[in-house]
Amino acid sequence: MKNIFLIISILSITNINAQKTYEFDYVIEYKLNIYKDSIKIKNHHYYKNDKEVPIYYLTNSNDNDYLAIITEKDSLNYRLRFTDYNGIYSDVIFLKTGFNNAEFINIKCENVIRFINPYKFRTKYYDFITTSDTIINEKSYATYKLKPIKPKITKRKKLGTNYYIIDKSTEFHLPILSYSAVYEEWKLKKNLPNGIFDERFNIDFYGNLRSKQKLIKYQKTDKKIIIQNECDYTKKKYR
Repeated sequence: MKNIFLIISILSITNINAQKTYEFDYVIEYKLNIYKDSIKIKNHHYYKNDKEVPIYYLTNSNDNDYLAIITEKDSLNYRLRFTDYNGIYSDVIFLKTGFNNAEFINIKCENVIRFINPYKFRTKYYDFITTSDTIINEKSYATYKLKPIKPKITKRKKLGTNYYIIDKSTEFHLPILSYSAVYEEWKLKKNLPNGIFDERFNIDFYGNLRSKQKLIKYQKTDKKIIIQNECDYTKKKYR
């Protein structure tokens, strides 16, 4: 990741044709809890201490081929990770003060790389399993889990399971797919309920709660990320 400031600017109409524009209509805030690990697992990040941080998603409720995830780098700066699963990735740092009032977020080509999903093959190792709806405080939620289905591989790689609790009142929003493996699995089958997840948590191979995201709030927004045509790696010539 390059430690740079993101250039945030209002773009003129004359430049629009030379750019790819990603539109976002929701900003969704979660509280992310990461719990310290008791066991070191090969090829898994090891957390020595519990951690609690805010995390924000910029989404398009009608298009989940792309999204931006925003976290706090420090008191002055945000870190933004933008992914278009069709071929673009960017990881940039920018000032907090400029973000809230900016409609257009212009990412320079020097901060854009071609995204190649390294986890497409994992669709044969996982499956979405829809479980019974649940009632919490007299409100109905849909639930499902992403579970490894190959016992030998699960044991060898120590794979865990992701659980999702979906607010059924947000069915206007397509599923939020923040991991490339999850996106590929959904794209293959498209068998998930629509909606913003109220809670998502990961149980590791040993049955321990490893992380949890809890919804704080969601609200409408009108923001756009701009990528220049010369680094639009979604075009056929780059595939």
